[in-house]
Amino acid sequence: MATVVKQPQLDTPVFNSSMARQSVMNGNFDIWQRGATGTPADLSSVFTADRWFDFNSRDGGTLPTLSRTRQNLTPGTLENGYYLSRLTTSGAGSVFGVSAQGRYIQRIESGTRYLCGLNKKVTVSFWAKSDIVGKRIGLALQQNYGTGGSPSTEEQIKNTEVFTLTSTLTKYTSTFTTNTLTGKTFGTNNDDYLEINLNYLWGTGYGNTYLLTGVTAESFVGAGYIDIAQVQLCAGDVALPFQPKLFNEELLLCQRYYENSQNYGTPINTASSESYWSAIAWDTNTCLPYISFKSSKRGTLTCNVYAYDGTLGAVKDQSGGNITGVSTSGSHQGISRLTKTSGFTATRWYIFHWEAIAEL
Repeated sequence: MATVVKQPQLDTPVFNSSMARQSVMNGNFDIWQRGATGTPADLSSVFTADRWFDFNSRDGGTLPTLSRTRQNLTPGTLENGYYLSRLTTSGAGSVFGVSAQGRYIQRIESGTRYLCGLNKKVTVSFWAKSDIVGKRIGLALQQNYGTGGSPSTEEQIKNTEVFTLTSTLTKYTSTFTTNTLTGKTFGTNNDDYLEINLNYLWGTGYGNTYLLTGVTAESFVGAGYIDIAQVQLCAGDVALPFQPKLFNEELLLCQRYYENSQNYGTPINTASSESYWSAIAWDTNTCLPYISFKSSKRGTLTCNVYAYDGTLGAVKDQSGGNITGVSTSGSHQGISRLTKTSGFTATRWYIFHWEAIAEL
């Protein structure tokens, strides 16, 4: 008698899928191509650890001095963990408006189309601690349908709680029910995403709209740090054990969104005569490097060049100083040329560093 194999329902998590098993990239904070420090600022998306960025809006208030840094975990503190991501603040900040916000964010490419839907659940887990007494973290999601054409408006998926951190590294978990995809329209640019927001600052207006109904405002509370480690998102209502990827595997995944020519971990604008690229000018306004990326980039691509003294939009003439005002043209596969109105010398070599940005 033949055995009948039942196919899984569409809302059943498929845990042998790598995306369903762990959708967050660099959740273990192993990859830091841009360097191990960053400075969050008002109304700026500041990337440090790959795929993660801080966004702050003071809404008329005053931000304290903030820094984002990579920190080593004490060996044995957290199984399969070596680093954590630390936000350090000089104080509480002051007079924040009702729309103030401070968030640590990752956008999961294609997360809406593959992880969301009617009655589908996703579970986010992370480890955190703070030496600021009473510091709260609020976790929330955004279900975004992408750009191009007439996509549906993104939807906020609120939580039912906020977490009060302690000085002990602790695991926090929340399960969210995602919104239906029936009747929704995805953008033509194929850039939908599911966004994870770890909120550390919010005014009452922002908090009630995006985080938790009835939540009270949260400042930075005081001087100190907030540590985050091992963030993951699993399909379903279970926070599975965290499984790190091989370093090279995680790095290659992250390079779909960002890559540069510096030695690994060196900020792109650092003065450096190592690992630079060179190309010969074709004529007075074109230089042809033909750089091939290690990983094909997603979507819209922004490329920048730096002279090896760290000057943005410049290359170094082999026989002299910097040539400024240089722009790039490129594709998902590489940078094809450097251009400017004039100033190159045909058949002369120019040397530079480059970065390619394709973040969501």
